[in-house]
Amino acid sequence: MQNDDFKYVIQDTGNVYFGKELTYTEMMARDDVPFKFKAIINGHITKDTDLEQKMSDHLLELDTQSFTYRIFEQLKLAVRVCYKMQKSGLAGRKREKWVHKTCPIKQFCEEYRDQVKAHQMVIEDISVSKLALMIINI
Repeated sequence: MQNDDFKYVIQDTGNVYFGKELTYTEMMARDDVPFKFKAIINGHITKDTDLEQKMSDHLLELDTQSFTYRIFEQLKLAVRVCYKMQKSGLAGRKREKWVHKTCPIKQFCEEYRDQVKAHQMVIEDISVSKLALMIINI
């Protein structure tokens, strides 16, 4: 599987989803990334990180006291993670099951970030709320 498989931008009625392999530079070059989000990247996120960094990697080292973290909170940024867990079947057989969970940035930083760093979980994608993006002032 290539990293390009995880470089996507998808929108539904309520959110914009970013693939985990997208860098901020790639987001800036895409037509399907909302202009307002590009303005936020250009005006604020560039002060915290290099544009060549992946958004998913940035979240792993993001300071919860930073201005970028507060922006992400305002945008209702959510991280979808997945992990394996053991489940017992009817006959008592153990089998592995993939669990997918979407959580807000605060919960991700408090509960799951260390597990992602320890390779116990994987970030699937990142989303921001369209409504929050619409009402935020830049």
